[in-house]
Amino acid sequence: MPLEPSQKKWLSRAHGIEVIAFVRQIKNLAAKIDSSKVKLSDVEKNIVRCPDPRAAKQMIAMIEKVRKAGDSLGGVIECIARNVPAGLGEPVFDKLEAELAKAVMSLPATKGFEIGSGFAGTELFGSQHNDVFVRKGKRIGTLTNRSGGVQGGISNGEPIILRVAFKPTATIMKKQKTVNTRGHADEITARGRHDPCVLPRAVPMVEAMVALVLMDHALRQRAIR
Repeated sequence: MPLEPSQKKWLSRAHGIEVIAFVRQIKNLAAKIDSSKVKLSDVEKNIVRCPDPRAAKQMIAMIEKVRKAGDSLGGVIECIARNVPAGLGEPVFDKLEAELAKAVMSLPATKGFEIGSGFAGTELFGSQHNDVFVRKGKRIGTLTNRSGGVQGGISNGEPIILRVAFKPTATIMKKQKTVNTRGHADEITARGRHDPCVLPRAVPMVEAMVALVLMDHALRQRAIR
């Protein structure tokens, strides 16, 4: 199991925040995962870093098949941050979801970002999508979490749930059409060692970027106080 980065340790010790990322989907093969119950040990049980054992086995077989064919695959990584206190973020220039998007989209091969209901939320009415506030023990929370833990650019105390789309690796072993330095049609065949799917390697990178953003905003609050 990889060592936990310092920012994750600080978040855990200072606020009890836990950040866990995992492979949700590779190509059109989506895992069945309840992100609220995922543990780091579940993610690290297989080399593809998918906590659904059945889907993980299929994903590994798919990647191996594509590798032998000289091609590559993309997919989706999901990340959940639990126990995030309400109030992190800013309402305009440094919205928490914007900061998270900027951080994870700065990683290589990223092509999409969504938080909470994401693009699926566009299919709902406002009356269906709105998160109803309710009392949860000693605190106020929301009955659903379609906002993904962030409302108005500020964390609302619910788990932050986001997803990042990674494209198929650009460098593949198959012959591809291109143009040469003179602008003439040509062909190229890549050489060297290149991952047929970057998602397993990207899981700890997504975790680290999310943790850095949360730590940054937590320290901002501490400085203001």
